[in-house]
Amino acid sequence: MLSILLSIVAFFVSIYCVRRYLESMGIPKGMTRGALIFSIALAISYLVAFAVDRLTT
Repeated sequence: MLSILLSIVAFFVSIYCVRRYLESMGIPKGMTRGALIFSIALAISYLVAFAVDRLTT
């Protein structure tokens, strides 16, 4: 349960951070940028869930 909660938090925090980073680089909004943000956030949330699962077991 802890891994699910922390991965959800990590997902939304990483969306915010990646979106700000891409905006600072001047990359225009679009479907490709949205897919990139989603993919990176998904990978980060999976990594957080995996790490929490390994640390708590």
